[in-house]
Amino acid sequence: MFGILIAFELDEWREERNQIEIARVAFENLKKEVQINQNSLHENISNNVKYIDALQSLFSKMDNRLQFVGVRAEADSINLNFSQVVFIEWNDSVKRRAERPLVHIGMHNIATPTLQTSAWESAKATGALNLMDYEKVLSLSSLYNPQRILDELSEVRNLLRNADDVSSKRELSFLLEEMEKAHRSIESELESYDQFVNILNAMD
Repeated sequence: MFGILIAFELDEWREERNQIEIARVAFENLKKEVQINQNSLHENISNNVKYIDALQSLFSKMDNRLQFVGVRAEADSINLNFSQVVFIEWNDSVKRRAERPLVHIGMHNIATPTLQTSAWESAKATGALNLMDYEKVLSLSSLYNPQRILDELSEVRNLLRNADDVSSKRELSFLLEEMEKAHRSIESELESYDQFVNILNAMD
């Protein structure tokens, strides 16, 4: 009887140790995934704001039909320095027809990140979240479901879908203003997001 009790105690001890290890490994994977998402959000939003600012800085060189109003040297400089978001089509026909060159706006470099959720889904599927402290799960939930950030990213995607229909400087100005608002809102929300990441990283 004593031997059977010892065996039960050992089994329970092994099971408890196994659960602790499962929760530890899952939590480490979750922290790594959160770090990837944090870096992706910051890098993406920073780049997008830079592209938006670059386009807005070129407004004085465009007429309302998105035609360039500067000289060839300025066009070459803009093509060189802002090639990721704009290209001024200056060719021989411009000179022959006495037409202004077109300004081609490239929105393809303005993109929205997709948050990684593999570790989160795995932790839910294996039950590892049930083995973690409530504070950890609460912090993780906030980081994997940052609703305000997700809403603003969705708004940016909707705006980008309409980018190809822009045909005037006024329409472009409105589009960029709306995109800037969304990105500034995300930047503000990222301050809270970063605080939750710091709290998470401080947990064992």
